[in-house]
Amino acid sequence: MRNYLLTIIWTMLFVVIVEMIFPVSELKKYLKLVLGFIVLVVIASPLITLISSQEWIQGTPPSEYITFYQKQFEDGEYIPYQEEKKKQEESVKQVYQEQIEKQLTALLEAQLPVSVESLSSEVTLKGSHMSIQEMKIEVIPHTSESFITIGNKNESVVLNQAYLENEIKKCIKDFYNVDNANIYIIVQDS
Repeated sequence: MRNYLLTIIWTMLFVVIVEMIFPVSELKKYLKLVLGFIVLVVIASPLITLISSQEWIQGTPPSEYITFYQKQFEDGEYIPYQEEKKKQEESVKQVYQEQIEKQLTALLEAQLPVSVESLSSEVTLKGSHMSIQEMKIEVIPHTSESFITIGNKNESVVLNQAYLENEIKKCIKDFYNVDNANIYIIVQDS
């Protein structure tokens, strides 16, 4: 860039000096025409070199592309489109599952008196839409204060577990819109 600007400056100085030296006559207009062409050529020189270069005009021949991809294929570096797409979908599904499991664990432990022991989910990808197919959750209820029950103790425990399962399903359904039939919950004794 610096050389280009220096060339323009020196050309302009040359043009000014030649016009000053040349006497006033009928030929001065032709001199200005020639000097103007010289200035135009100097200013347009980067474009001229770009246009005249062979690589810009011809581009890369197709045989070079073919040899490049053949070499990749022979070296085992080439990954077909479908395989690459499948890998990307699997990694997206895995990240989505991990995020769902973290969010759901935090949600359940914040809204209900339980500790999430284990949680797994099955996710499907259809186009660009992720959907949760099923969830398996194992929770441990926090020990609550003792209370007096009338009737059989086993019935009270069963009712508490059923109530807790329904609350967990309701919480998940409200947050993730998953069908209750696809949510499997195991409530462990504390």
